[in-house]
Amino acid sequence: MSRDWLDAEGNYVFALEIDGVEIAHFMECSGMKSTTEVFEIQEGGVNDRVHKLPGQSKWENIQLRYGVTSDTSLLGWRNEILQDQFSEGNYRNGSIILKNNKMETVRRYNFKSAWPVAWEGPSLSASGSELAIEMLEIAHHGIEVS
Repeated sequence: MSRDWLDAEGNYVFALEIDGVEIAHFMECSGMKSTTEVFEIQEGGVNDRVHKLPGQSKWENIQLRYGVTSDTSLLGWRNEILQDQFSEGNYRNGSIILKNNKMETVRRYNFKSAWPVAWEGPSLSASGSELAIEMLEIAHHGIEVS
């Protein structure tokens, strides 16, 4: 059996898509992680091992950091929560899209039933020359990779 090896892609060009619309490119993404609780069961008379069984699984929140622009759609989504205008119909599906240097999609991390749980504004300093960076944290009900 022969297998062609592919070069790994860089992790520096990625975008956020919400409900099928690419709305932002961002600088950093973290929290794409799932964990499953482990139950250890000791069985009497079995001394060579402990049984490990899966419990409930959970997903970490996705944290996105991006440069401030004039687009406020992500803030508007967060404001729905802050103004108690959020309902089950406000959940959104989306994707983190990893792209290559030709801006072709390499991989999609599709999340479902998401809503913004936190927003952090930029640190501002008149003496600095760094980009103004905002952070949005999104809770969701799972990620599928395609």
